[in-house]
Amino acid sequence: MTGSAPASRQAAGGAPGDDVTITCADGFVLSARAFTPAPETDLGVTAVITTATGAKASYYWRYAAFLADRGFRAIVADYRGVGRSAPAGGTRALRQMRTRWHEWGTLDIDAVIDWAQRDGPDRTIVGVGHSFGGLGICVAPRAASVTRLLTVGSQHAHWRDYAAGHPRTLLRWHVAMPAIASVAGYFPGKRLGWLEDIPRGVAFDWARGRADFADTIGPGGAAVIERVAALELDVLAVAATDDPFATEPATERFLSYLSSARVSRRELVPADLGVSEIGHLGVFHERFREPLWGRSADWLAQR
Repeated sequence: MTGSAPASRQAAGGAPGDDVTITCADGFVLSARAFTPAPETDLGVTAVITTATGAKASYYWRYAAFLADRGFRAIVADYRGVGRSAPAGGTRALRQMRTRWHEWGTLDIDAVIDWAQRDGPDRTIVGVGHSFGGLGICVAPRAASVTRLLTVGSQHAHWRDYAAGHPRTLLRWHVAMPAIASVAGYFPGKRLGWLEDIPRGVAFDWARGRADFADTIGPGGAAVIERVAALELDVLAVAATDDPFATEPATERFLSYLSSARVSRRELVPADLGVSEIGHLGVFHERFREPLWGRSADWLAQR
């Protein structure tokens, strides 16, 4: 499992950061972007940022650049099948992918952590996981090298945990999504305007996910969750009170796997931040740079 040096071009379209490629244990190559602090501000900390299901890594580039300004080395990758890590060959190739949801953690995120380890043996590694990305970091075999983990709206979308009064949520993700994925051979989320295109196996795992994520994984799942239970790291679990996915039961279900971790929780109330809504994706929007991003950097920088 190897990571490349920065690509020759710097950030398509003039955006900050350097493009890198990261090769997973099974040979799949991910597209990622790395953000480097000025030498005089470098904290010696590398932040691995992991995305929500169906969200492109580019959505997190501004946050990653902010962390770099605060002295962090930051890396964020598209999962296999999504965004710039979509297979060559377009939708025809995407239909051939047999990717499972947990493999975004056990293969993809694990490779990104490996890249962070190779980036410097003396660097501390921290994680910022959004939605599935919070659980995804935890199921990575190299997760034990992560010392602090900030999770934002993290859970694995078990249908019983959704906020009450959102019947369309159930219909969209647990009826329409698997039906469409069965017919199309992948989930065309971009065409529908719901999220990015994702592999069929990921869509099925989300739609048919069990209450215990070990059962969603299937064979070998119990061993994966046992490994998660052994993680001794500091976790700050943040969720907005208006997030229909990261409800109290959903957050508790996720945190129950981290039985050896030191866990703190924070609720984000929209009115307290002077806004009408935050929702599931809002925290990484640039409008929260001042009220939230700085606090996250301060927590991640603690030793």
